[in-house]
Amino acid sequence: MNDPQADVAHTIWNYWTGLWNGTGRTDPAEFIADDVTVHLPTFGMPPSSSLTTRDHVTGWIEGFRSCYRPGARFAAELGPWLAGGQFVVARWRFTGTWQGGVPATATVAPGADVSICGVDILRLEDGRIAEYWLSDDQLDLYGQLGAAIPAGARS
Repeated sequence: MNDPQADVAHTIWNYWTGLWNGTGRTDPAEFIADDVTVHLPTFGMPPSSSLTTRDHVTGWIEGFRSCYRPGARFAAELGPWLAGGQFVVARWRFTGTWQGGVPATATVAPGADVSICGVDILRLEDGRIAEYWLSDDQLDLYGQLGAAIPAGARS
């Protein structure tokens, strides 16, 4: 028995994680709206206001990927689900080998293996991602890389 809502959730999620994993074969214009609203944690992330277009979002993702060796992967641990007919929600785990870059305050040598978790919420409009919320364990990543945590980041 096919579940159209599950199919939508899995299709969008596969496109989205394909982009994050560097394995996407689908043009981001097919699943990310031209203009996007992004909601990121304030710690360890660029300002959400700097990511307002598909090109901004894909550039940010490429920048993240450049800090890890090929083979770094995002994979769903729970979900994805389509909620309310317009939200794709999934808990994910990222695993990769850091090769330098961000965070600049890291004290471990390149080659450190890391693993963090988070939740993505994607709001769809006309079948494409129009809004994105991220909640992640960025402090765990900083800890694994021996990076300095700025004062006030835990409050």
